[in-house]
Amino acid sequence: MEIDRIELADCGSPEKIIAEIMRQVPDMPIPVPIEELAEAVGITDIHRLDTASFEGGLVTQPERASGVILVNSKGSVQRQRFTIGHELGHYLIIAHQPARAGQFTCSKSDMAIRVADRDNRARRMEMEANRFSAGILMPLARFKPDMRNLGTPALEHVFALATRYNMSKEATALQYVLHHDDVCAVIVSKDGIVRRIYKPNRFPFIDVRIGADLPTPSLAARLANSQQSDWDDVNAGVWLALAAEGCPPSLQEQAYRLSGGWMMTLLVHTDQDEEEDGEGGIPDAYDVWENPRFPSRSRRR
Repeated sequence: MEIDRIELADCGSPEKIIAEIMRQVPDMPIPVPIEELAEAVGITDIHRLDTASFEGGLVTQPERASGVILVNSKGSVQRQRFTIGHELGHYLIIAHQPARAGQFTCSKSDMAIRVADRDNRARRMEMEANRFSAGILMPLARFKPDMRNLGTPALEHVFALATRYNMSKEATALQYVLHHDDVCAVIVSKDGIVRRIYKPNRFPFIDVRIGADLPTPSLAARLANSQQSDWDDVNAGVWLALAAEGCPPSLQEQAYRLSGGWMMTLLVHTDQDEEEDGEGGIPDAYDVWENPRFPSRSRRR
């Protein structure tokens, strides 16, 4: 693989860097060979370390002539791939300069940052590195057609894409809900407790707190121990904050039992006003990432 880094020099955002890489490598293999890509842009070595102090690191110079990536070897193959992509994002986004000269050290929580205030520079760098990692490992030019070919939303499709792109189910679920043509969201829970919620801005507000029990009337809470997966039409009020007046819309809910007490729940909102998705509508989370315009508070949900 050959990458002309001079062409990357003027690409300031993660999305522009990804677009230029994909332009130079139009036949990018899937799963993306992230270590080969790293070598092509000047990473001289990737060290895997057995450590609990960090998830990933980058040793480089301010001008990024070369670099070495550090990866926590305790993580799964998929987590290590994301970590390499994250550190590669720090390396290629020249505006990223670490607090400690020449060395980035990133924690597991850094790898989960998806939003950041404009004035929080450190958090914004981690958010942008995560955007780069997700975007280069699941490039939209390939991911969207693959997703659309699978049809209507279903967790089985998320898992199929995770296998194809050699990514974790959770990272793939996030990319899936942000870019699916249908309006959907994913809730990740463990032992009946909500741990994470992934949704685009166009999905209505989910009225369930992180750390709370799954809503009792939900399919996720009712799924029998003997069942791995099921679908149901549920009253949207089970999950959403709705106005007191009017008939609440319905949601399609799929619950899928994973190992170790983990569960993934897919919500498909079938009553969303389609006008929001047209010109002038509210952008989804990745649209904001891709074209950051920092919309006014009145336009945020």
